[in-house]
Amino acid sequence: MTEASLVKDLGTEFEQLIPTALADAIASSPHPASPQLLRTLAYITQFAPTFSLRGGTREVLRGLIARGLGLR
Repeated sequence: MTEASLVKDLGTEFEQLIPTALADAIASSPHPASPQLLRTLAYITQFAPTFSLRGGTREVLRGLIARGLGLR
């Protein structure tokens, strides 16, 4: 259970990082982004916070990790 919780927590963090990383890359690029890419970025940015709600909140997962590691 500890390993699965760790993977889930890391995956959630990665999913939530993607819109920010993409926005930073677009902002620093000398080439203009396509309207379709900007629409997709706007869409995914709205939903990124909900990614942590699938399969339990990150706090619950971290509690499971701490318990599995003997820290609780």
